[in-house]
Amino acid sequence: MHALAAVRSKAVTKTVLGSTVVCHKWGNLQLQLKVTQSVVGGKVKVKIVDITWPTWPQHTVRSVFINEKALPLLKQLALEAQSAKIETISGATDITVSFKQSLAAALVAAAKR
Repeated sequence: MHALAAVRSKAVTKTVLGSTVVCHKWGNLQLQLKVTQSVVGGKVKVKIVDITWPTWPQHTVRSVFINEKALPLLKQLALEAQSAKIETISGATDITVSFKQSLAAALVAAAKR
């Protein structure tokens, strides 16, 4: 009888920054992700634990109003999807596009060993 040894890696928690994305006329957005990273079967697995936005568009009262509503919703969608493939929020298209771009860049950075 052969015993199969499962090779498990220890999960590492790390923080990564996405690229700073210009959100049209509204300002810049940059996401910061807290992720757990593990290597399973030679592949790097990344799980998003938290998303914050140290830089976000606050250029006008309108952009603040929209982004205070949209960013938490985008965060929730990204945490559920565990990817940058999320739906666009109606009325917040510019911030959604910028969010996806910064998130995708952060996920690429997170997948590096």
